Amino acid sequence: MRFPLLRSNGWGRLPRFLLAGGVATLLHWLAMLVLIGWGLNAVLATATGATAGLLANYVGQHRYAFCSNLPHRIAFPRYLTGAALGWALNLAGFSLLLFAGLSVAPSQLITTGLVAFANYLFAQRFVFHEEQTINVQ
Repeated sequence: MRFPLLRSNGWGRLPRFLLAGGVATLLHWLAMLVLIGWGLNAVLATATGATAGLLANYVGQHRYAFCSNLPHRIAFPRYLTGAALGWALNLAGFSLLLFAGLSVAPSQLITTGLVAFANYLFAQRFVFHEEQTINVQ
C-alpha cells in the first residue's frame, strides 16, 4: 500500500524519512545491544544490526517516505547501492569514533546522525528519484 496523498517534493519528505528510518534504526540498535549482550564484538554487532534494519527501511522508504512509483526492479538495486554506502559509512564512522576513545553509545549516536543525513540525500537524489525523460527522436 502506497500513501499517494503524502507525495511531496524536497524537504517535505524528511519527517516521513526520519520516521521510517527511525523504526529501522531502532531495529538496528536492538539487534546491536542484544548481540553485544551475548558477547559479540561491538563493531560486528553494529554491522549485523545495520543489516537487520535493511529490509524494514527499504519498505518504509519506498512505500511511506517517498511514496515511490518506481518498480522494485529499479528501486531495490538503487536502494542496495545506497544501503551499501550507508553500511560502510556506519562501520567506518563507528570504528573511528571507538578508536578515538568514545564509548559504544555516543559513537553509534553520532554515526547514526551522519549516516541518516547522507542516506536522505542519496535516496532523494538517486534511489527514489523519478526523473521525467523526454523522448528525443
